[in-house]
Amino acid sequence: MEEGSLHRSSPPSARNAASRARREAVVVAAKSVFFEEGYQLASMDQIAERAGTTKRTLYDYFGSKEALFAEVVAHASKSFVEALPRPEDLPRDPRQGLRRFANQVRSLVSADEAIRFERTVIAEAERHPEFGCGLYATGVLGAEKILATYLDSQIAAGRLRLHNSRLTSQVIVDIATNSALRRLFAAQDEESDRLASAALDEAIDLLIRNYSVDSKKKRK
Repeated sequence: MEEGSLHRSSPPSARNAASRARREAVVVAAKSVFFEEGYQLASMDQIAERAGTTKRTLYDYFGSKEALFAEVVAHASKSFVEALPRPEDLPRDPRQGLRRFANQVRSLVSADEAIRFERTVIAEAERHPEFGCGLYATGVLGAEKILATYLDSQIAAGRLRLHNSRLTSQVIVDIATNSALRRLFAAQDEESDRLASAALDEAIDLLIRNYSVDSKKKRK
């Protein structure tokens, strides 16, 4: 070994970062192929070509097309959760905070790319239920966890009365994602969108009326 060669080689952290970047690039390429071809027709050869790598590399990274698609699901779900507001970034006013969070959920799950992805997962749900379970566990439950954490902070701050914050977050997220359900069936129109928005506002208003702390009583 030449003197100083150890210093010229990339450190392990740099190699690991490069490997993670290559792996993520493959996942992004795979997602686009799955979108265009559907899960069944998408091939590892197509994905390798799109990613600018070899099929051997795909199998070295993921082992199978099923495992690669599961990674795509995990990546998409993680991106969805990361795009949501953090509890500490939401307004102190619980009504405003709930509306901001719920509207962001609605916007994300109703986007064209999200709908295409959800349809791809649903198409394979019977053959591969783990795909749907992964999307639900990381994406939907991830959103509910963030919202429950925010509600808990509101309870701790004395702005909301003690209640089951996890159950409340489930109700709000379920209503917020209802717009996506309509789009999945190509049944979305201006009227249904207006009704979905009104239903969300009504649910938030009911929650605030039931659990808000009366400021006058609080001062007594």
